[in-house]
Amino acid sequence: MRHWRRGHADTKLSEAISNAYIALFAVAMLGSILVNVIVNVARLSDELCTSAGCREGRSLLPYLVAAGSLAVVLALSRMFGPVFTSPAVASWLMSTPADRGALLRPRVWRTVVIAAVVTAALAAAATTMGRFGTSAILGQSIAVALVSVLTVAIAVLGQAGKGLLPRLLSWALTFALWVVLLLLAMHRAPLLDAPEALTSSGVSTIVALGVVALIVLLAALRRTPRLHRRDIAAGGNLAPGLSGAMSNLDLALMYDVLLAHRWRARGSVRSRRGGPVGAGALVWADLRRVVRSPQWLVLIAAAVVVPYAVEVAGAERVVFLLAALMGFLTGLPLLTGLRVLTRSASIIRMLPFPLGLARRVSVYVALGILVAYGLATVPALHDSLDVPWTVAFMLGLAVGGSALASAARWVTGKPPDYGRPLVSSPSGAIPTNLYGSALRGFDVLLLTCAPVLISPSDITALISLGISAVVVSIVTAPQQQQKN
Repeated sequence: MRHWRRGHADTKLSEAISNAYIALFAVAMLGSILVNVIVNVARLSDELCTSAGCREGRSLLPYLVAAGSLAVVLALSRMFGPVFTSPAVASWLMSTPADRGALLRPRVWRTVVIAAVVTAALAAAATTMGRFGTSAILGQSIAVALVSVLTVAIAVLGQAGKGLLPRLLSWALTFALWVVLLLLAMHRAPLLDAPEALTSSGVSTIVALGVVALIVLLAALRRTPRLHRRDIAAGGNLAPGLSGAMSNLDLALMYDVLLAHRWRARGSVRSRRGGPVGAGALVWADLRRVVRSPQWLVLIAAAVVVPYAVEVAGAERVVFLLAALMGFLTGLPLLTGLRVLTRSASIIRMLPFPLGLARRVSVYVALGILVAYGLATVPALHDSLDVPWTVAFMLGLAVGGSALASAARWVTGKPPDYGRPLVSSPSGAIPTNLYGSALRGFDVLLLTCAPVLISPSDITALISLGISAVVVSIVTAPQQQQKN
């Protein structure tokens, strides 16, 4: 028996070494190919990118990629939690009174390593495209990796203890990312010049970041054994729901799963009495949702900076499309009431007024906020499209209308219907509207932006507003009259 165990252990060790060798060889081969492609594209860009706007866009690319990758790390850390286990492990192991540090610390290290490697690789690719110097590429990649480690460590602290400090640190990090976009939008010269070498101040900044990230990470590792089952089971329960929604390419269902996860973690809210009666009660409910979740307003206000930052690169008409896209993505939480009236037939039957009226009034709050967002982008549209202020004002209204129509189309979409005729594919039989559900919302975005992208003027802005109004009226009509 002893010889059998030793042979079994040797076999497992050899398999592990063989798998590690294959993984390292694949990473080295594919990585060298990717690096070669990036270097060649950067060299080709040097020859073709001659205009001032193109050069500024290349200089902005490293900072935009770094801010975007760190924002994704922060969002995923807050969504799943840096430490999460499967429901089975959470049910039988996390319920025991034993020390959980040996089980949970490797999960923290794994999340830290993945976040640091991925963000550093993206930063290195973006800085290479931006024609940074070799030492500057290395310095920015290390800095982005350290900030991602700090992000994960802060998320672990927030998961291990629901205190005020982790929440403040998360908001401070989010504010720092927003400040980077704000500096880009303000045409700050230091950010628009590609550095050739890493300066002494840059080295000091990297060292300070490393010290802070190490201290916060050690504090997070010390608090890891204090994680309870309720802290890590939520992320494990969220993953199967998201995978099921992704298998159907139903992005709206993914949003429902994330929304249920958020409010399940919060527990309960304080009820408020009073308010108007009739259809106005639905508007009052939407206003109460905004008051309970003011971070969505902050997110929309922060998204205003993105068109200004892209305008620095001379994107011209793309600024309009990007402004509408940011309004579409950040305005989705404002239409939760419309989403409920679309998917919950039991609530619809209890309403004492027509369904069409209920669905129309459920977009009023989102309409006001997104129109204000569109008007906030007017100066960026004026500078990028070189149009008079009156035309830019109309284009700002078109931005708000396009964002509202796209978001309304997205939240009112029907799930894939497996009762329809199925189409054969390599992955099995699929319904005919499966792939169309993944494009829902983006199709309306392109439709409403197309007139302005072709010829930006007050006439095309009115055409875009007309298309948005027609789409909103169709998607808010009673379900019996809708055609998906």
